[in-house]
Amino acid sequence: MSTRQINDHEPDSKIYEYYTIFGQHEYLDNKNFPRLEDGTGDVLAKSITLGNNTRYFLKLGSHGKIYNPIGMYSEGTSNKFLSKIGKKAWEFKSVSLRVFDLYVNFLKTKNIAWLRNAEREME
Repeated sequence: MSTRQINDHEPDSKIYEYYTIFGQHEYLDNKNFPRLEDGTGDVLAKSITLGNNTRYFLKLGSHGKIYNPIGMYSEGTSNKFLSKIGKKAWEFKSVSLRVFDLYVNFLKTKNIAWLRNAEREME
């Protein structure tokens, strides 16, 4: 079952697609990307399509770095709050399709080179 929430009678309905790291996924899509049914799991990337317009989002830290779920320092901190101000340490920010594609390839393969290339594209 897909997360595509579309109604043929409503051209303005939104389509949500949620991505996570391989091993935490609920299913693989037709391109073998690790996906979640809805936004309740450990979502690391997502796309939202409204009509012909698609926006892409990645989980980024307050310092602007892309979240690395297998990183030594970020492991287990995806829902962490900044202690003094009660703000989430990680939030979703809009990115280009190029950065999104590089990051979801990292989520699929766990090859750190894809993550580094995505970070380089963000600069």
